[in-house]
Amino acid sequence: MASAALLVLLLGCFSSVTLGANILYVNTVASPSHFGWNRALMYELASRGHNLTVFGVDSEPNPPPNVTFIVMEDVYKTLYSDPNMHTDFLEMSKISPFSMTLLFNEFVVGVCEIVLKTEGAKRLQSYPPDFGFDLIIHDYLSGPCLAALAHHRFGKPPVVAVTAYHGLSTTLSITGAYQYSALVPNHAYDATEDMSYTQRFINLLVNLEEELLQRYSMIPDSNRLLRTIDPTLPDVAEFNTNTKLVLLNANPIIQYTEPFMPNVIPVGGLQIIKPKPLPADLAQLLERAGPAGVILFSLGTNVRSDSLGEARILAIIGAMEALPDYTFLWKFETETLPRKLPANVHVRKWLPQNDLLAQPAVRLFITHSGLLSTQEAIWHGVPVIGFPVFADQFKNINYCMARGVGRRLSIEHLNQQELIDTIREVMTNESYRTNMKRMSSLFRDQPEHPLDRAVWWIEWVLRHPDSTELLTHGSRLNWFVKYSYDVLIPLFAAIALVCHGLFFLVRRLFCRRTVRKASGKQKRS
Repeated sequence: MASAALLVLLLGCFSSVTLGANILYVNTVASPSHFGWNRALMYELASRGHNLTVFGVDSEPNPPPNVTFIVMEDVYKTLYSDPNMHTDFLEMSKISPFSMTLLFNEFVVGVCEIVLKTEGAKRLQSYPPDFGFDLIIHDYLSGPCLAALAHHRFGKPPVVAVTAYHGLSTTLSITGAYQYSALVPNHAYDATEDMSYTQRFINLLVNLEEELLQRYSMIPDSNRLLRTIDPTLPDVAEFNTNTKLVLLNANPIIQYTEPFMPNVIPVGGLQIIKPKPLPADLAQLLERAGPAGVILFSLGTNVRSDSLGEARILAIIGAMEALPDYTFLWKFETETLPRKLPANVHVRKWLPQNDLLAQPAVRLFITHSGLLSTQEAIWHGVPVIGFPVFADQFKNINYCMARGVGRRLSIEHLNQQELIDTIREVMTNESYRTNMKRMSSLFRDQPEHPLDRAVWWIEWVLRHPDSTELLTHGSRLNWFVKYSYDVLIPLFAAIALVCHGLFFLVRRLFCRRTVRKASGKQKRS
């Protein structure tokens, strides 16, 4: 009996080892927040016994033993020193959605060009073609880039595309997603669901621009760049259309709803993990806070509070000083401030945002309205005041306002009294907290955590690497055909011809009748 039990145990161990896959994970999106989101997925896969080789622009010093980071060196430094790259985020708040879409396209191609010149990218090419990767996962928001090269080099293993973003239209070239221009504002367009005719017209043009840029700019530019490394590389459009799944950081409870393709799996909030205990100084600070509560102020990683300019910083400090009942925790990246801080204001260069939002004492989150921050606020039921700056941040705070869980202010035209009044309103009007608690309950009420769902689907692809049932024909359709322009234009042309013919016929009959009447009158006269 003991030997039989030992045999079962050994078989279990061997079977668990064979289930562990060799995964190539590519994350060349130059964004610390994207890395944090991807890291949660990487480490969860590692905890399930998979071996990950991660090529990216970020890394960590002490990863799990089955995670190996290979860094694309100096990408951030090169990117932000390039005068052609627009990185003034406050200035970006003023540009149109058309310029934002164009900028996004240029950013993707520019980052790819930088990445391909790194020693890290050369290391990928040095791997033997038969290395044996079972799966490629890549954050597609940086375009095909290294993932397409790896797919071709390593015998075309199955591909899963992931992203910390939530714009379904960014998956157009992968899934053939359909753009509902009358239903959902584009992720780069500052509009709500209830669009006017003018807004719907603009939204249609922005969506069209995005689709055409992906098809006729991003893909050809990617082909040009990648074929300088490997001239035998097939069209990256083929790589895109062979993607098995897209794991999208979306959830219909916390954003404008829109139909998804069958191979798009919503995993919004994947990065939200069980909160850790706070550092001792922060724990004591929250304990000493008064009954009015704590307000967390953080503008994320791209828009630094210390870069707001002296006038805005003084206005923020003045507003905080005018509200002495509240304790403010402010993520401020330097120690240099234009004036002494009030007693109720505490600054830190870094704050454990998710852990703080989970604390009952934190009653308001003043944020840049980034997607991950917004998701964490909703998950923990904390109302928000948003200072959106660029891209989807406008869309995120617009949705929160529509659901009665937050207010929106302008960081460009920051007004001290307006900030004071808005903080008082959100902190004293219980409807904001009630509405946010309701949304939090709906967001949390899922059959499994989004991270578990993401891992299950990745392992589904590993179990069924040759499956094509979830792929849609839409990814291979020309945009002109996909939106039925080839049908609608001849149809409208035919209707116009018929109408013109009827008009011409009626006019001829009317003219003849008029001529007959006139000739009859002449005869009588």
